[in-house]
Amino acid sequence: MSTVPSFKLYASDGITLVYTFPVVVYTNAPKSEKKTIIIEGQRAKGALVIDGGEKSWNLELEGWITGVDYDAIAAGIYALEAAVTLNTKFVLKFERSSTEKYSYNVKRLEPIEYSQSLRTISQVYRINFLTYCW
Repeated sequence: MSTVPSFKLYASDGITLVYTFPVVVYTNAPKSEKKTIIIEGQRAKGALVIDGGEKSWNLELEGWITGVDYDAIAAGIYALEAAVTLNTKFVLKFERSSTEKYSYNVKRLEPIEYSQSLRTISQVYRINFLTYCW
């Protein structure tokens, strides 16, 4: 039996469900940004090296908001905008299967993008989160 991946956004406590993203058709997650991070001082000699650090990256989600008519789709857009507020600490959990789960600390720092649409059947949304930023 196959599992449909799910993307759920939780409050910063990681427990309180804030929003479940509908019909996600594209994401660049999971992604690991474990790197050796080098911090060079402007006035001092040498550098600070952090082995195995995690660098911030943009996590992208693209999906559809569907509805029976324009009003239903507009309500779905309003619910997305109201739940996923700017500059708020969230935990995004991505469940690829029953055994493969990922969790990222994220913030939305940019507006949600909506492609041109008459909103009669669906509306495409694209949302970007910055990971490891809190």
